[in-house]
Amino acid sequence: MDWVKEGVFFMQKYGKLISVFLIIMMLGSCLSGCGAAAGTGAEGSTVSSTNTEADGKTGEEAQGNLPEIIARAKEDSNFNEEGYPLVNDTVKKTIMIRKPGNIGDVNEMETLRYIAEKMNIEIEWIVVGADGWNERINLMLATNDLPDIIMKGAIPNLSTAIEDGQVIAVDELMDAYSDGIKPLLEEYPGVAVSARASDGKLYTLPGINTLKPNLTSHRNLWINKQWLDNLNLEIPTTTEELLDVLRSFRDEDADGDGNPNNEIPYAVEDSGAGHTARVDIISGLFGLYYNLDYENIKLEDGKVSFLKNTDEWKEVLQYMNVMYKEGLLDNEVYTQTGDSSIGKISSGNCGVFGLSSDDLFTTVSDQYVALAPVKSPNGKEPVIQLASNSMGSNTFITAADETPWVSFRFLDYFFTEEGSMTIGCFNEDLIGITCQKYDDGTWDYTDEMLHDERGVAVAVGDACPLPGGGFGYWRNEKNSNYIYSAKVQENVPVWEPYYQKDPVYGTPLFDSDTQKKVDAIRTDLDVYVSECQAKFITGEMSFDAWDDYCTTLKSLGVDDLVSYYQAYYDSLS
Repeated sequence: MDWVKEGVFFMQKYGKLISVFLIIMMLGSCLSGCGAAAGTGAEGSTVSSTNTEADGKTGEEAQGNLPEIIARAKEDSNFNEEGYPLVNDTVKKTIMIRKPGNIGDVNEMETLRYIAEKMNIEIEWIVVGADGWNERINLMLATNDLPDIIMKGAIPNLSTAIEDGQVIAVDELMDAYSDGIKPLLEEYPGVAVSARASDGKLYTLPGINTLKPNLTSHRNLWINKQWLDNLNLEIPTTTEELLDVLRSFRDEDADGDGNPNNEIPYAVEDSGAGHTARVDIISGLFGLYYNLDYENIKLEDGKVSFLKNTDEWKEVLQYMNVMYKEGLLDNEVYTQTGDSSIGKISSGNCGVFGLSSDDLFTTVSDQYVALAPVKSPNGKEPVIQLASNSMGSNTFITAADETPWVSFRFLDYFFTEEGSMTIGCFNEDLIGITCQKYDDGTWDYTDEMLHDERGVAVAVGDACPLPGGGFGYWRNEKNSNYIYSAKVQENVPVWEPYYQKDPVYGTPLFDSDTQKKVDAIRTDLDVYVSECQAKFITGEMSFDAWDDYCTTLKSLGVDDLVSYYQAYYDSLS
């Protein structure tokens, strides 16, 4: 029969392949069964441990399922789950750290040396300047050439890095091993809300700031009282009076050195090399401020709107245009380096500037007093905008880390009371090196640091990595002398009545699809807004072009962008 012949032919031609296929199927079934018993290697999966003699764990530990990453940690005989050192035999970690202009060489910092020795880890530092951070980290992610840890710097496209599996979630490590960040996140839940990704997981150890005067992010104004006295001027209380005072600083040899042309009436601190005029300081005088950690977004009475296309914002830029054209605002704001901005302020040759503390001008701090926000003609109450308790997502453990449990305990240390004090220079073992302890139990830096001719902040920046912001740790009143000095504490009552009173929301972590849409809009929009803002201030762009500017904003997707932020805000409630 034909069908028999065809069947014989088929088996002769394909019989061997069918046999191999059947064998593979049977082997796969066996291996599948073995795999189910032993567990999997995927992140977030679980393994069951029942043989307490084989794995050396107690019966209590062996019961139930363990997250895969915790099971691996428990199998690491070199790792200590409690106490210090973290490991018995030294482990090497590569750490990429962002270096602003106001910290020194991390390889020479006594605090980091002490902590590394305490933990028994060897650190290979990859140091990247603030100016080149984004370019370097984007290249690193594109080539997948990852360090073990990223510190003191944000990942520009964090959602993509998460989606690509380049940074790991720390929730399970936090539940198992945290003595520091977990209780703080429970006390300040808003930090966790803003730091969690759209999948609900935490991929960063966000810095936590409980030092309220520092939440102003350099929006506190200081004025040179010595110059006021030299010129017999009163402290200004309105925006017009402020302009008049700045004009006097410019024209009347305010410092009394015989040269009326070397004073800087209004300076801008830019240690982070943002090349910005810090419009958010002046906008507060007009009662305007942003929210959701995005400088172009306004949140008022639960409604999200775009800030930079309003008539109120135009008024702010017109005011700053007057400051710039008349030489009252430092005309180098868009070109100065971080170091040069620090040098100007620390010189004492500036009339007014915004800073949260006196850390950058300690050697001349006697010249300055707090300036309460002056009132504008628009009728709005002045406000000093506050940041959230979150200092941002700037600390990550990458997928390249072979022992992430070691890295987590190392990073978590900075959120403990001991660790947050130590990284701030204060530890019994560092007395005489970075600190001193007074009879009343309070701490301070060494006399050498306090009287450093460069200023105490520079000296602190040589000893620890905290100046310049971005370091993942717990900032509080006990460990922040360089930014919460007696001078600052004395002046806080001047600023405090103007602190932002409505809730502060941190950076949204959208789901990856929404984040891509947000990024697609913001890529062009943010650049356009920033460029036009600078052009309006410098006069390169006439305010006659304001309507065209607003029309272009609309074409760049402002309405869609606002809808994404509104949806995020609505989801919080």
